[in-house]
Amino acid sequence: MYRHRRALLACLTGAASVLTLASCLPDDGQSGIPTQAPTTRSATASPPPAQSQSPAATPAPQVPIGVVPSNPAAAPALQPWAADLVTGDLEVLTRKCWTVPPLEIPTMYGDKDSVLAALAEPGVDGQYAVTWTGAGVTVAVKRSEIASGYACPRVYATGSNGDFTPADARHVVRRYLSRLVGTPLSPDDVEGAYPLVCSAAQTWDPEGTGNPIAPPFATNSNLLTGTKAFAGDDIESTPLQLDYLSVTVPITNAAGVTATKDFTLRIGSEGYCIGDMSA
Repeated sequence: MYRHRRALLACLTGAASVLTLASCLPDDGQSGIPTQAPTTRSATASPPPAQSQSPAATPAPQVPIGVVPSNPAAAPALQPWAADLVTGDLEVLTRKCWTVPPLEIPTMYGDKDSVLAALAEPGVDGQYAVTWTGAGVTVAVKRSEIASGYACPRVYATGSNGDFTPADARHVVRRYLSRLVGTPLSPDDVEGAYPLVCSAAQTWDPEGTGNPIAPPFATNSNLLTGTKAFAGDDIESTPLQLDYLSVTVPITNAAGVTATKDFTLRIGSEGYCIGDMSA
């Protein structure tokens, strides 16, 4: 009898301990190593409270752009640029269109209505660029720009030849030197995607001798190895005969010596390219 009473008392005491322990368990109902897998929620369990959603981003405007059947990538590559043009934020266009001289962007992209009217016309795939021609302006996109997925075009008055300018030549030298010192205008600005040096296949005759050679810089572009800095605010240009132009800029070498270097450029399929350099 006594043994039965003591067993019953131990059982009740253990049960109380279990209840006390259960009241101290964490919210997930487990303490230490679980002895069995937790049960899953039944299908009739109440759904979790809905989470607040952030407001949807405003979709980019879709600008009508004339298709180019022979170059189907052209219009889609120009679409994000055209959407930024519609917003009218020239600072955004300047930042994204680092292949274009910054000071030319307000003039080139300023007449938004004329640009949009030109883009609505059918595009024409030319030898070096795709063009959309309107009554006021022509929009031209180089193949390297189309390949980038965000095509920054040249815009010029319809009827003009749309020639590249001395500002374009100075910008080429600035981009080349920026790459050289390790601070490219964009991580994407590499020679393979955006050539700035004239190829060895091009002819070179800035003196007009009638005996062209390959551009010297194409095979000897390591003349500036060790360049540490350049004076970007002091870049100057001087037109030469034919399609050639001279660009001078003070450059500092590894020894800390600064000297003015003279680059000679000429028009190529991608605009101005560097063909030679002298001290």
